[in-house]
Amino acid sequence: MAEEDVVTWAVIPAAGLGTRMSENAVLGCKELIEIGGLTMLERTIREVEDAGIKRIVVISSPNKPAIDAELEGRGVEIVHQMEPNGLIDAVRCARSLTVGLPCLVALPDVLFTDINPSKILCNEFDGSTRLAVVQVNAPWGRHLCDTGRVTEMVGGRILGLSDKHPDRAFPLDEIRITGRAIWTEAFWEVAEDNEVEALRILAADEILSASFVKTPYIDVGLTVGYEYAQSIFNR
Repeated sequence: MAEEDVVTWAVIPAAGLGTRMSENAVLGCKELIEIGGLTMLERTIREVEDAGIKRIVVISSPNKPAIDAELEGRGVEIVHQMEPNGLIDAVRCARSLTVGLPCLVALPDVLFTDINPSKILCNEFDGSTRLAVVQVNAPWGRHLCDTGRVTEMVGGRILGLSDKHPDRAFPLDEIRITGRAIWTEAFWEVAEDNEVEALRILAADEILSASFVKTPYIDVGLTVGYEYAQSIFNR
């Protein structure tokens, strides 16, 4: 099997400002918030390791030295994003290491309770850019804003994505992309600064895939998400 047909790299972005979580941040780092005795960053690293990925890049910032100190001796690569210029720019910082190979992108402030979404994505990877999706249900879904909504899907292909509407509630029972994805060279060929626009281009070309993750997930960036995560992982 060619290296392009399997996922051997993971990128964990951890350079953002984390303004939604500033009151709980540890040494200015939201990724070092402990949930059930483990930092969100460590939980995410373990998740991708359990998915069989051994080459892991954490995108940190020169303004977050606590992350570098936390990861000393952990066996992961650390790359700095010099300015907080968004998700695409953060993952692009790892491109000199991933050298054109598909990589799993895992956001550490989105946690999953019962199932490893990274493992599902890697097992179902077919060479196309692939997103983890969930069906949004009550009561947790009532706290989410209308972003990342899938508007059209046929089989395992995503054909349409909505605009971001942060001022609206997410429609219950609809499908949402969330926190985990595999980006391929096809993604980078159309990516500029907005990942949603790049994904829309792939969807229009019918080369954007979905993996359903049938387990509760938690956006810890929300206050209610932080409290819910503590209640779940401390049981």
